Amino acid sequence: MANNLTNLLTEKYPPNAKSDSADMNNPAIRLYGRRFYKDQTPVEYLAEFLLVFASRKGQQKSNEFKFKLVIEGSSPLYWPKDHMGLKLFAFFPSSKLETRHPIHQKEYRSAINLIKDKITGSEEIKNEATRLLQSLFTGFVGVARNRTWVTHSFLPASPILLAREVSWKHTKAIRENNIESWEDALQYFEVDQHNFMGRGGEHLFLQLAHLFSKNSHSTINEMKKMDCYGHLVSKNLDDLSGSIEHELAKILNEAVGSINTVANFIEEALSDYNLYEEDKSCSLGWIPKSTIPEAFLLSVELENIIKSSLGALEKINMLQTLCCLHVLRSLCFQARRINENENDTHGFIGNYAWVISSTKSESTNATRKLAQKSFDSIEVMLYRALRLVDLDVKLKNFKQADKHGFEIFRKISKEIGLVIPKRGGGQRFVLTPHLLRFFVTSLLSPGERIRLHDFYERAFAHYGIAIGDKQIKEYIYWAGNDSGSKEYSACSDSSWVEEALTQGGFLVELSDAVSIVHNPASKE
Repeated sequence: MANNLTNLLTEKYPPNAKSDSADMNNPAIRLYGRRFYKDQTPVEYLAEFLLVFASRKGQQKSNEFKFKLVIEGSSPLYWPKDHMGLKLFAFFPSSKLETRHPIHQKEYRSAINLIKDKITGSEEIKNEATRLLQSLFTGFVGVARNRTWVTHSFLPASPILLAREVSWKHTKAIRENNIESWEDALQYFEVDQHNFMGRGGEHLFLQLAHLFSKNSHSTINEMKKMDCYGHLVSKNLDDLSGSIEHELAKILNEAVGSINTVANFIEEALSDYNLYEEDKSCSLGWIPKSTIPEAFLLSVELENIIKSSLGALEKINMLQTLCCLHVLRSLCFQARRINENENDTHGFIGNYAWVISSTKSESTNATRKLAQKSFDSIEVMLYRALRLVDLDVKLKNFKQADKHGFEIFRKISKEIGLVIPKRGGGQRFVLTPHLLRFFVTSLLSPGERIRLHDFYERAFAHYGIAIGDKQIKEYIYWAGNDSGSKEYSACSDSSWVEEALTQGGFLVELSDAVSIVHNPASKE
C-alpha cells in the first residue's frame, strides 16, 4: 500500500503547478488537490469553472473557450477579468451597509452620473433608464448573502458576467483611514484570497483539461472494456472536447442575448474602475492524476446536458447541479482509492454506493433506514481517508482537513437536496424531482431510450447511486453490512422511483414487464 499511497499523493496535474508549503500540511489538499473549499457555493463552482474555460490561458494568453492547457516552465496561468465597474453599478445599492466605505459611496454616485451622461433625454428619462438597467443586472445576481458589493457574483450566464473574485479589506481600510480617492482605495482590494471562488471550479476545469490532454487514452480504453460502460464505447475524447467547447461557448454567448450589449455599454462607461489597466494573471491549482475515470464520466454528462433542447438558463441550472454532484463524486472516488481494504462494487468503477430513498418515506421504511446507513458509510469513508493520508507524512491539521474534505460532502449534498434533513438526525440520500430530471438529462443522450433496469444500472455506473435490487446488493457487499442484508428484501421495491419518473414524463410503459426511460430534452 505504501507505494500506491505515495504515487496517489504525489502524481499531480499540471506537473509544474506550485504547491504552497502550508497547503501541503493539510491532508485534504494532499489527497484531493488544490482544492475544494468549505465556503464555495454551488453557483460559484460553476462560475469559476466557466471563468477558467472562457479566459485566456498561459503566457501566450490564448485558448479562450478551450480546455487546452499548455504546460510551460512556470506555473499554469489564466487571465480573468474583474468587471469592477459593472459590479459597482449593479450590486452597491443592495450590498452590506457596514462595508460601504465612504469612498465607495462617493464613487458609486460618480459612476451613476457617468452612466446618465451616456443616455440621451431628460433628467427623468435618464433616472428611469438607470434604474431599469440596475434592476436588470440585479436579476442576474448569483451570490450576494451577507457580503460587500465587490464579493457578490453574477449568475454565470454570459462571458461578461464571469468575473474573478475580488475581496475588500474593510477593517484595515477603516483603521488606517488614509483613503481620499479611488486610487488610494485600490491597495485594499485583493484578488488572490480564494475565499469564495476557492479553486473548486478550477479543479473541475483541470480534470477535463487533463482528460483531453492525450495522456488519458489508455485509462479510458480500459474503462470501456467494463460491461457497465458499454454505453460509452463510442465516445471519442477528441470529439467530446470539440463538442463541449463549441456548445459551452454557444450557451455563454447566446443565453441572455442582448445583455452583452448593455453590459459592454456600462463597462465602457465605467472602465476607469477596473483594478488593472491590463488583465492580471491568476495561477491555477492542481489535481491528482488519478481523476481520469470520473472526469470521463463528467465529460459525457456535460455533453448530454448542453446538447439537449433545454433553454439556455435551464442548462446553466443543470450545469450547476452537475458541478456540485461531481464534487461529491470526486471526493468519494479519491477517498475510495486510498481505502484499499474495502470491497469493490461490480458495475461501478468508483467502488462505493449511495442508497437512495424517497423524500416521503416513513421513519420505519426499510429503504430509508438503508439510505441512512449508506450516508453514514460514506462519511466514515471520507473521514477515514484523511487519517490514512496522515499515516504517510504524520500530519496533524485535521480540523482544516475535515472542513475542506469530509465536511464538504455533507454541506454540498444538503445544499442541492441530495441529503435530508438539513438539520437533525436521520440524514439520508434522497431523490428529489429536480435531481431525477437531472439524472435523466445527464445520463441519457438527447432522445435516447433505455429500459428501466438499464437506467438504474447507468445511474450506478456513473455515481454509485443504488436504486434497484442489484445495486442495493452491491452496497451491502461493499459496506460489509450484515444487518443490511437482513433488510434487503424489503428494500428492493423501487416503485416510488417509477412513479416519480412517470410524473416527470420520463417513463413509458410498454407492457407489465417492460418500462422505458426516455430523455425528452432532445433537439428537434
